[in-house]
Amino acid sequence: MRNEQDFDMEGYIKKRMLEITSLEDRRLFKEITEKLLLGINDYNQNAYKTLEQKILNEHKTQQKEFAVYLTLTDLEHYDATDSFMYPMIAEDAKKSEAFDSDMLKTLKKGEKPKLFTVYLKTSVSDIHKLVHGNRIFQGSIRTQKGEYKGTFELSRNEQYMDLVKNLYYIFGVNYQPWMTVCEAYIAKMFDVYLCSAGQLTEKEEIQDITIDFEEYAGRVYYNMIPLWNLEKKIEKTSTYPDACIDKVNYEHRIFSHRLKEECEYLIMNTDVEITNIRRLNGDLLITCPLDNPCEWQLYQVNKRNGKEYYLYPVLSNQSKESFAGSLTDMFRRSIKTKAELARLMEAFSYSDYVVFQDYEILDTEPEDLEACNYNMDGFILDEIRIGRSRQTLVLSFTAAEEENYLNEDIMSFLVTQVQKLFPEYLCIGRLV
Repeated sequence: MRNEQDFDMEGYIKKRMLEITSLEDRRLFKEITEKLLLGINDYNQNAYKTLEQKILNEHKTQQKEFAVYLTLTDLEHYDATDSFMYPMIAEDAKKSEAFDSDMLKTLKKGEKPKLFTVYLKTSVSDIHKLVHGNRIFQGSIRTQKGEYKGTFELSRNEQYMDLVKNLYYIFGVNYQPWMTVCEAYIAKMFDVYLCSAGQLTEKEEIQDITIDFEEYAGRVYYNMIPLWNLEKKIEKTSTYPDACIDKVNYEHRIFSHRLKEECEYLIMNTDVEITNIRRLNGDLLITCPLDNPCEWQLYQVNKRNGKEYYLYPVLSNQSKESFAGSLTDMFRRSIKTKAELARLMEAFSYSDYVVFQDYEILDTEPEDLEACNYNMDGFILDEIRIGRSRQTLVLSFTAAEEENYLNEDIMSFLVTQVQKLFPEYLCIGRLV
């Protein structure tokens, strides 16, 4: 059966017209149908398309506009002219050769000085062993006077994680639903700390440090820079704020020529009581109680054009866009079947890493799965959740490439999406 939208009115009329044997009647029929019926049909079709587009726009998810992309590069290949990705921490793009001259003083105080940050290119399971193993690594410290033995340890870098945590609150200030950020790269950033430095004295200048990371040696990368598509901007209110009708708030306007037309913006001023944010003819309008012009810290959410190239794959929290998906998101329809659960995870284009296969519900959490999972929304503590006695929902995945070190990270990201919808369960993933 053909759909109504496939019905060809013009072809149908021509077919019926050829069935009229009288040429005079056929001419009259043609004039009437072309002027009246076809005109009405065209009007109805255009009205239908306009209504359809209006409904789509009304219910269109804003996920695409505020999607967060992450990737990784090394200092040598970092492109400062890139208009899509920016360093999460600006200082990462500045190479520093010198070691802190005060780190021996810090060591003598009983504290461990930070040396530098490295990227650990390995699986979640391996990182879990490292973090919970209290490992101490041996190494050497070379100065202008000689070489000394030293001991070192790794600790997860929290600066990048803190940026994501802060982004969660920024989304709230901007009245945007939170979208889990895929933290695969930043979860593998580690700080290297000095534990001991032998007979090294404060008068000596450290020229080089060499560390034996043992089984991790080939997976430790130096001078790595996590990048994301959030660019920091500072803009001042363009005109004197307009008083609102409530006689409490004021509307601050940032002119469109100071903003990038195709980009959305997130207000970073979490200390300001913002009651509304909207775009009007390209201008950004911010409603708040501040009655004087002020500086606004913004995240410019850059859009991807697909032509960018990076050393490491670009990961995002953007799902495939569809009208049905928009309505599902809008009304928060609960998932009741395995097929719906599969569609949820297939919406994120990560089938090159892992594919959902099945699930099972257990009374207790399998201890062997703790090492290969982590909740990417684990910092959210203000959610209403079921108590500790809840059952465990185990999601099984197969890996497209078993050797890919990101498989467990991508699995954790997808499991986190499911966890948001199933607070009554503790959700955890398994690679089979």
